[in-house]
Amino acid sequence: MVGQTGPDSGMIAEDQPWSHPMKMRFLRDLVAVSMVLAVTSPASAEPSFDPQAICRTAMAAITDRDPKLMQTRTAPDGVVMLTYARPIDNFVWAYRCRLEGNRVVWANEPGRWRDNAKDDKLFFEVVGAGTQLRIIDNHANGTTTRQLFDRAKIE
Repeated sequence: MVGQTGPDSGMIAEDQPWSHPMKMRFLRDLVAVSMVLAVTSPASAEPSFDPQAICRTAMAAITDRDPKLMQTRTAPDGVVMLTYARPIDNFVWAYRCRLEGNRVVWANEPGRWRDNAKDDKLFFEVVGAGTQLRIIDNHANGTTTRQLFDRAKIE
């Protein structure tokens, strides 16, 4: 069809503000941006805590200690190693910690990982627009303990 324009003609009309290929690119880009926005949750926009800070805070929570007193280093396999020197006698306590999603799995050093069905389940969540870290301890007896830590008290 000579000289005919339109969506099915394969020709682009010069006087149309949006040609078919331009519309397709625009729609493709719009869908891509929409997908990114749909996947991005408000929580992911919050500043996150590094694994060392999370492990330090979680271990401090379950041992009733100050998170800043826990010393950390990360092993080559990604496990966070923690030590705590008790001020009264300088006895050193040692722990291991790893994160599995929002779950904190820990072990005494040496000792077994606390990941059995009858073990407490320890979780964390970033709250307060990234200014706080909540540690949630779901005890094996069915009770739950929640502790909230300000970023300034952790780092």
